[in-house]
Amino acid sequence: MLADTVADPVAEEVAALAAATRRLMLAAATTDVDLDELRAARARMDELTEALGRRTRPRALRASFDDPARAREVGPDLAWPVFRFNPQALPLAIRFDGDAAYATTVPNALYEGPPESVHGGYLAHLMDCMLGTLVQATGRRSVTGTLDLRYHARTPLDVPLELGARIVSTTGRKTTAEAWVEVEGARTVEARGLFIELQEVPWEAATS
Repeated sequence: MLADTVADPVAEEVAALAAATRRLMLAAATTDVDLDELRAARARMDELTEALGRRTRPRALRASFDDPARAREVGPDLAWPVFRFNPQALPLAIRFDGDAAYATTVPNALYEGPPESVHGGYLAHLMDCMLGTLVQATGRRSVTGTLDLRYHARTPLDVPLELGARIVSTTGRKTTAEAWVEVEGARTVEARGLFIELQEVPWEAATS
């Protein structure tokens, strides 16, 4: 397993807590219990929020920037986890194969846009994650310059989405890459992104 930015026991417990929070968010969004049970659940959630908030860090935990590059060196047998520590995001396990990357995810009711369909903004988020993480895995500290999307068809909820990305070209500080979403072999979304390598990395300077 690749090193996290904190001690392994803490990182694993925070990741487990984030996963439990996602399950709670889905239950809260879809529950149909009676009024008294809703009030009791909210009170317990408020107590837990107060307990966890007694000591906080300024930002969510995150893995080392260099971890995707190390995972890419290992190859497709290693799945690198994205968003393990952030309960708001649906985590991805990305596999790298040279200049390509792949992942599978199953969006639930929390990510609904049109009825029974994944929200287009969330699909854009997935594409940016796939593209940005692939570029990150090359070791280039880059940010998204442009992200163009084409929605070919409705993307349904509660089914596996096959995500892919590949680097098209690199010229100077610019990297162009493509990504896509497939459902049962048919592409529902395609994206093309331009990523710009930073000459200075402001967040590293701020923490040095």
